[in-house]
Amino acid sequence: MKTHSVGVFGIGWVAGEHIKAYGQNPHIKVAALASRRRQSAQAAKDKLAPDCDVMDTFDDLVRRDDIDIIDICSPNALHAEEAVAAAQAGKHVVIEKPIAMNLQELRAVRDAVVKAKVKSQVGFVLRWNPHIQSIRSMIDKGGLGDLYYTEVDYYHEIGPWWSGWKWGAATRDGGPSASLMAGCHAVDLLRYFGGEAEEVFAYGTFGHRKDYEYEPTYAAVVKFRNGKVGKTGCSFENECPYILNILLHGTKGSVLNEKFFTKDWFPGQKGWQQFNTAFADSGDVAHHPFQAMVDDLATALLEDREATANIHEAYKSHELCLAIDRSIETGRPVRLPLSE
Repeated sequence: MKTHSVGVFGIGWVAGEHIKAYGQNPHIKVAALASRRRQSAQAAKDKLAPDCDVMDTFDDLVRRDDIDIIDICSPNALHAEEAVAAAQAGKHVVIEKPIAMNLQELRAVRDAVVKAKVKSQVGFVLRWNPHIQSIRSMIDKGGLGDLYYTEVDYYHEIGPWWSGWKWGAATRDGGPSASLMAGCHAVDLLRYFGGEAEEVFAYGTFGHRKDYEYEPTYAAVVKFRNGKVGKTGCSFENECPYILNILLHGTKGSVLNEKFFTKDWFPGQKGWQQFNTAFADSGDVAHHPFQAMVDDLATALLEDREATANIHEAYKSHELCLAIDRSIETGRPVRLPLSE
């Protein structure tokens, strides 16, 4: 039985869930951990992966011949440089989102992965949530007919309570926009349900928070290539629990978050029915289906196919995020694909 070894760099909140998931897959083993603070890697080893090594730097992981996969969970602004280096060294890459801070970095990561012919998986983990998969199955099987309106929004109060606040949220150095920092989850699902975008127009704003250097709230209207429309929004300053809002309208039915309505499948249906599954109703990474993400990567390696959230899928979702940011900055509609 083929086993692939992984080195994880950046041992914070999300890395722990990655490490746990690797430990539950028979085809992947954690070979080494490294972080900017060695004590973080040592603590994770002691708690989650006692048989692995602790290394001092990212380069230490990349240089090891016995490591097949590099898992990048470092601060946002480091992802692109590290992903390029790992791919150039012939390592498969798992990259937490966002994978890049701008279009140049985004292209560099994609090109490096493609040139090296390595596998890739990006942390758009909500694709594996059971509720999301139920909706995707309903779309694929025709329960909603042809979608003509797709809406996905991400609302999650983020503040100094988060361990990554100083590099991931409050400043442009570590997280230059709400779309890239976390709104990308909603943007990725917008594409996952509605297809590829042709044009976007967005507004950003400051609500009541004074501790962000970029607008922590935005709303974007999207025109898809098939001529249909949609909307995606995000806010980090909302004073309410986590919300992943989903509204889909098709020619045969609709989805409204935990509810659905389709007379084609249920003749005589008079009111909303309820999905009976696990919902994406928490921002806690322990709630996210990282096991399914890791299992998908393992299967991709074994079957020599692309992983579900591969670099090509991730490129398009990040490109739409960057288009949203460009529209906010210029006050104009932005067409895709992006030019320089």
